[in-house]
Amino acid sequence: MAKNSFFKHTSNEQQVVEDLTIESIQIHGQDVVYIPRTLVSQDEIFGEDTISKFTSGTEIEMYIESVDGFEGDGDFISKFGLEVRDSMSLVVSKKRFQQELSMTRPLEGDLIYFPLTNGLFEIKFVEHENPFYQLGKLYTYKLSCELFQYSQEDVDTGWSDVDTVESANQATAINLTLTANTGTFLVGEPLTSGTWSANVVSWAPTTMILGVHGVVGSITAADNITGADSGATGTMGATQDNTTNIIPNTSTDPFDESDDIQRAADDVFDFTDIDPFSEGTY
Repeated sequence: MAKNSFFKHTSNEQQVVEDLTIESIQIHGQDVVYIPRTLVSQDEIFGEDTISKFTSGTEIEMYIESVDGFEGDGDFISKFGLEVRDSMSLVVSKKRFQQELSMTRPLEGDLIYFPLTNGLFEIKFVEHENPFYQLGKLYTYKLSCELFQYSQEDVDTGWSDVDTVESANQATAINLTLTANTGTFLVGEPLTSGTWSANVVSWAPTTMILGVHGVVGSITAADNITGADSGATGTMGATQDNTTNIIPNTSTDPFDESDDIQRAADDVFDFTDIDPFSEGTY
């Protein structure tokens, strides 16, 4: 039997449902910040981009479908320590989304900032057919989101609460140009001079450029420096270029021994192109 010809889905009926949906989300929903991802260097084979950046954010209302709280595995202790695996489902109007953002649909990989908990969530999946064709049309997107795990992406959206994610997980390294040195500096070892101290983050023996971070004191030209573990010494040039690099923050965990492990490994293996198998003793 064919569909009853006396009942037809008209654009006027669809417009009413869409307006009621928008009004309902604006009444019962929450304001969030939608942050689109910009691909910098996409890997076409694996379909990923390890150096994505987020440069803008737009406020829009969304309905929180998981009204009982965050979904997912929650907070638990694993062999890697405390892990937080919160997830949430959000509903956004297709019409409002296209009005506020110059995009046709939300994209997987984009971020959602949830101000009530200061949480930053990553969109994992976008469902566009739920509810399923009410009066013959789709009105909303359902976003399945998980707590975002920062991995050195460039975050500069203009929203201060969001941008602190990057500043809280990075530090600045300073490149020092040496005019002479003896020995090999080890990554992670403390570095001392007469008026300041720091930690080594990189050492290029061919160019004699030493990267340091966590500087305590004032660096001056022509200083003599010494590596606390390696015993390597160096003399800085009369002028320095003040070049800085962004690096991940070192852990403040008192039980973190990653730097000690790195220095111990450097005593055995040298992973440079000159001698990739040892420190010249084998």
